[in-house]
Amino acid sequence: MTEDTRAEQLKPIVWMFSGQGAQYFQMGSALYNTNEAFRFWMDRLDQVAANYVGQSIVEMLYDEKQSLSQPFEQILYTHPALFMVQYSLAQTLLAENLPAPDYLFGASLGEFVAAALADVADVEVMLFDIIKQARLFDSHCSGGAMLAVIDDVDTFQTNPAFSDGCELAGVNFDRCFVVSGFRSKILQIAGQLRRQDIPHQLLPVSVAFHSSLVEAAKDTFSTMFAGSVYRSAKIPVVSCAASTGGDEVEERFSPAYWWRVIRQPIEFRQALAEFQRNNPQAVYLDIGPSGNMATFTKYNLPASLHNRVMPIMTPFGNDNENIKAIRGRLPMLA
Repeated sequence: MTEDTRAEQLKPIVWMFSGQGAQYFQMGSALYNTNEAFRFWMDRLDQVAANYVGQSIVEMLYDEKQSLSQPFEQILYTHPALFMVQYSLAQTLLAENLPAPDYLFGASLGEFVAAALADVADVEVMLFDIIKQARLFDSHCSGGAMLAVIDDVDTFQTNPAFSDGCELAGVNFDRCFVVSGFRSKILQIAGQLRRQDIPHQLLPVSVAFHSSLVEAAKDTFSTMFAGSVYRSAKIPVVSCAASTGGDEVEERFSPAYWWRVIRQPIEFRQALAEFQRNNPQAVYLDIGPSGNMATFTKYNLPASLHNRVMPIMTPFGNDNENIKAIRGRLPMLA
């Protein structure tokens, strides 16, 4: 059996894209400095972004003065940066002749990246839409925060720390959920969790996505994107947005659909469970910058399937080595 034949038996292959909170300065810098395809796509998209943002995202992202430890949270820059890095990494894997994905799995902003890769819209159009969203949320919904909590999901209902001033914004796995709210309230909650010895992490965001605090932008969002025309996806896109009636009610990739992706909780645990039931031998590649999608996936799957989940880009900068490792591992999973 040839390597190409074995590669084709690796079905289905899922590429996963993450949203706000996964970003950091220098993400993808190793690839940008050494990989021709990654650099090409980052520079190409940067030309588009710079026209609308007013400065180079690449120069800001890879400025030597900006370290990994510094918060990267200004949405006008983080939105396009996350989009650019993930789309460029996806194109890099294709240029490296790794097997193309059978499914694209998107969480929040990651679903917009997945849709662009599925040719729902030209990538430049989708990037422009992302930047317009960033300006909209920055002007209408600033002052929010999001907090990842490492504890049983049921404690959101039972722990008094969450009794008011926050909303459940997402469930990653049984013992990891995210809450959104005004920054002042989220900081109070973080203090209470600290006193209770409950692990938590403040995400590098300035908007309380997936909560009622973004409702202030809904009407403007609907008007702004009313004329947007999106195509059918050439690769199936799996959504993590909690259903509010189903895609049979609202057209997929319509402005109303995209608003649901932004507004409703991220149900990663539920979406993955439903997908895995129908695709028990799926192979998952995390295209996000921090490897968090791979981590969440492993916590949702039995240990026997963890070898089928692979991160690529991480803050540790082993991106090139990870691509080589994946090339070697994929044929073994047929």
